[in-house]
Amino acid sequence: MKLFLIILMCMSLLASGKVVGYERPSIYPKSGMYSLWVNSTAMQIVAYSGYDYVQLSMSEGYPTEFRLRVIPGGNVDSYNISPEKWQIKPKKDGKDLVFSVVDAHYLIITINGIKEIVICADPLETDVPPSSGPGIFNVLNYGADNTGVTLNIGIQSALDAAGKSPGSIVYVPAGVYKAGNLKVRSQTSLYLAGGSVIRNTGIKSDYTIHYNKTGLLPGTWWISTEFNSKDIKIYGRGTIDGQGGIGRVDNDFIADMVVPVDTAHFIFDGPLIRDSSFWALTPIQSTDVALKNVKILNRFDIGYEDDGIDVMESTNVRTYRAIAISKDDCFSTKTWPKDIGTTVPYPHDPMPLDNVIFDDCVAWTQCYGYKIGQGVYEDQSNVVFKNSVVYKGAVGIGIDHKFGSAKVSDVTFYNIEIEHISGLAGDKCSWLDLYIQQPGTAGAGPIEGVKINDIKVNSKGTQGAYIQGYNSANTISDVTLQNIYMLRQTTPAKTFAEMDITHMDFSSNVKIVT
Repeated sequence: MKLFLIILMCMSLLASGKVVGYERPSIYPKSGMYSLWVNSTAMQIVAYSGYDYVQLSMSEGYPTEFRLRVIPGGNVDSYNISPEKWQIKPKKDGKDLVFSVVDAHYLIITINGIKEIVICADPLETDVPPSSGPGIFNVLNYGADNTGVTLNIGIQSALDAAGKSPGSIVYVPAGVYKAGNLKVRSQTSLYLAGGSVIRNTGIKSDYTIHYNKTGLLPGTWWISTEFNSKDIKIYGRGTIDGQGGIGRVDNDFIADMVVPVDTAHFIFDGPLIRDSSFWALTPIQSTDVALKNVKILNRFDIGYEDDGIDVMESTNVRTYRAIAISKDDCFSTKTWPKDIGTTVPYPHDPMPLDNVIFDDCVAWTQCYGYKIGQGVYEDQSNVVFKNSVVYKGAVGIGIDHKFGSAKVSDVTFYNIEIEHISGLAGDKCSWLDLYIQQPGTAGAGPIEGVKINDIKVNSKGTQGAYIQGYNSANTISDVTLQNIYMLRQTTPAKTFAEMDITHMDFSSNVKIVT
């Protein structure tokens, strides 16, 4: 009988899988809106500006139960779970909303119309390093202060030491670390353990000024790779905190958060980036870049130019499993001229962009969810946005060919669900915006070969969609639309009118494929 009970208990554990929660850093307040248990384990939710969030890791392939409780008010009355495509069917249980999932997802949930909670569930880590031992450079052994009191040099000291031993790992244990500019050395890794926070001070004098963003503020590359590097990895379940309010609002200073620049075979896997004062994750003039399990959680009260992932003049870049919450664009590509604003510190002359994929992403923005541009001074080709969701945005998907006269070609938007469109991005509010414009003498260029397939447009915005060139010399051509489902219809739209595409000047060979 005992053997039977033991086997039954083991089967129950296997059936539910493993869940790992992370200690809420003491610098972050506890949510007063929600509490959460995952497989009966209490999670630690962070209160944040505009929404709350929680981070965890879980086994995949087994049912994992989430029990989300709304703290204020009465029982669960109404709720919304996004992305809708996962078709999660919860049940109401008094104050609790209960559901199970088999795979890890990034979810945005509201209950009874109160602020959203973002659940950042990742797969379990498979490559957790030890905190000490051969090839491990623990920052505490290099004088790092983990109390968050002093601006310390211990992390960079560990990075420099690791750089002399290719293949080594810099280990950041739980704690809060105020850090100046950090440069990750070639053929090394930076691991952020769950519960660790690397924090920007937001004070300009603590950082090297790398550029002045035109029309904005002076800025820095906060955490970057060294030039001409390779085989660098930044990973773990810790947090990279930009303190955007202090930097941008209080000190007139901005920071690119993580900048893989002039590097090859770079991996970013798992850390949570929050409160950016400028662009959050920006591969620049790099090749063979993998960005996965990315969580970018910005605020809506800092101002624009807080983009999520901007791929700049790079090739062979894949983003997989990402959520970006930002006032500005969530996922985009750009090419800019030499020695202008943010490009002043670039190591090479301007480069084309090619073979960039965004896959399984969630966008929440007041601007574009998925976008090419602005900035097309060098050709951009073979860019794919697929299997992704716009939770909220002013424009769902688009190409904004503004600034530059190079060509955009061979772009695919595939299997994307657009849930809510509202507000304005510039003067646009639509599910689709393919648009060429020429401000002043900045030039204009063509857009060629765009495939827009299997798009669910649950909300179309207040304006008609655009497939519009600039003039007879700068047109949009060779666009195909297939399986565009408007406003929850079960059959695809058959005409441009049904797709609410109302602006089509200077376009040619635009086809609806049935």
